[in-house]
Amino acid sequence: MLVRCAFATLVATTASVLALPAGAASPSVRIVSVTHVVAKGGQATLVAQVTPVRARCSLSIYLRSGLSAASGLRVEQAVKGRVTWTWTVSRSTTGGTFPIYVECGPTGIAKTTFTIAG
Repeated sequence: MLVRCAFATLVATTASVLALPAGAASPSVRIVSVTHVVAKGGQATLVAQVTPVRARCSLSIYLRSGLSAASGLRVEQAVKGRVTWTWTVSRSTTGGTFPIYVECGPTGIAKTTFTIAG
């Protein structure tokens, strides 16, 4: 019974690997660059590399007060595997280091942080 179960798992895993088109990369999200420190009222930018190259991605920043509503944090579609966001940090935002998440649906999620000075 154990051998049959292990064989079924091996067949299912092999089938999912073989289902990828030749030369296709595994789905992934990687942060290429981020403004690590930004002043209140300043602009920050994040760039991510994604596969597939036309993935739709969102950027979420969690501040002390909750999810950021900064303009520029909308859903973006990657162009040639790159997706970029630029947003302005409110002058009234509390300073500190906060998490940023890039989520591209089934492609995956990447996390980093940035610091608001002051």
